[in-house]
Amino acid sequence: MGRVLFASFAWLFLCVAPVSAHSGKARFHIVIDTDGAADDLRTLCMLLGNREAEVLAVVSSDGALPPAETSRRVAALLHGFHHEGIPVGCGRPTCSQPPAWRARSSRVDWGDTDAVPDAYPAATDLLAHTFAHEPERVTVVALGALTNWCDLLQAHPELADRIERIIWYDDRAEGSEGANTRADREAARWVLGCGVPVEVVSADSQRPLRLDGALLDTFATVAAEGNPYASKIVDTHRAAPLDALCRSKHLTAWDDWVAVRLYAPELFACRRVAPSVQICTLADSVAVEQQGCAAIAAVLRGKPDAESRVFYGFPTERTLYAADVAPWVDTALQRHGLSEWRAAVLTNELHGHLGIYATIGVKMGLRAREYFAIGVDDIAVTSFAGSRPPVSCLNDGLQVGTGGTVGHGLMTVEMVESPRPEAVFRFKDKAIRLKLKPEYAARIRDDVQRGVALYGPDSEAYWLYIRELALRYWAEFDRHEIFDLSVE
Repeated sequence: MGRVLFASFAWLFLCVAPVSAHSGKARFHIVIDTDGAADDLRTLCMLLGNREAEVLAVVSSDGALPPAETSRRVAALLHGFHHEGIPVGCGRPTCSQPPAWRARSSRVDWGDTDAVPDAYPAATDLLAHTFAHEPERVTVVALGALTNWCDLLQAHPELADRIERIIWYDDRAEGSEGANTRADREAARWVLGCGVPVEVVSADSQRPLRLDGALLDTFATVAAEGNPYASKIVDTHRAAPLDALCRSKHLTAWDDWVAVRLYAPELFACRRVAPSVQICTLADSVAVEQQGCAAIAAVLRGKPDAESRVFYGFPTERTLYAADVAPWVDTALQRHGLSEWRAAVLTNELHGHLGIYATIGVKMGLRAREYFAIGVDDIAVTSFAGSRPPVSCLNDGLQVGTGGTVGHGLMTVEMVESPRPEAVFRFKDKAIRLKLKPEYAARIRDDVQRGVALYGPDSEAYWLYIRELALRYWAEFDRHEIFDLSVE
């Protein structure tokens, strides 16, 4: 049975996903509820890095950490991944007994908490707003107590039909309560009885998947592929206090199984214990290590930004590129990642030459998508680059970087008197404005004018000079540093 399940799982992720005909939009629209435990950090990283899930919001509940502390740590994690556009809400304290691992949880490094706000909207208010602006039914990923969902549904019972299901982790044995139930027994009782579909995911306490060996090696392998989400997991688990817990074989996969349940439901056996409640555990617990490591790696790798629609992968071998491009390949990949490399290559082929503003447009479009943590073909763009080169070349990069093309009806170019490298990006009820910082615009202007003075505006030498500048900017300009970002 284990071989059959593992084979079907591998076929699903290795064969089906790469040839998906979908444009890049998310399959799952999720809200994550976390209590700030280390396994929650891992699960958040798994879900944030997989573009098949659109994370609509993250809210905190009482548990491993107090809700206010968890919200700030979540915001720091999102800030570190440049996903500042995902809203964070704060749940209410339940006054339950703090778990024994609270002090240890407070020492786990989620990110730079000094870079994020101290206060966050109430979880129920944020959730009500999120549901009001989300046209799709929502999957709830609950990694802590069910307090927020009890509060939300009691205040807004009409939202019950908007919830596709709640996937809740509660590590319980037959006839006993798990830690997430104990954190708010009344909320758990109410939600499990309210009629909303709930899948209670539990690990196998007899055959746990420990983080001391194969699983941590799996995270490290994915991290070595340039995956920042896997890198965050590895960094936190190889530092205090989690490193000692890994060595002592204390840490196991707990909430991690919720992400696996979302993407590989066929690995689980489910038993209905109430009309709307199922208990879900791995169907073949004997093969838990092999299946679990492969499943977690598949979720982490997910459907990457760099996935092509026509061919497998994207070429990065230096020998495949022009002589002046080849020396920059490794540098650009290391600094900016495969997604930017792919989009910039495609843009410059479309553009007809290596263009400065075309490449700036790629960086701008990708930065906007990172902010909202979304894939391609999901964002509306209004460009202020006009229709006169060279600034209008920004428009080509914006289209490839976002997938918000003219053909999709998502790209609008304002015919302004003074074209400028600036654009507004709209996603659902949110919008941001990005514009090239004045110092970078001045550098480009001065460098281009120097070329005009040296070679004339239409000579072959001038275009070779522009090509050299474009390559240098491509490699040196960091999309997280060169733009001013404001929320509209």
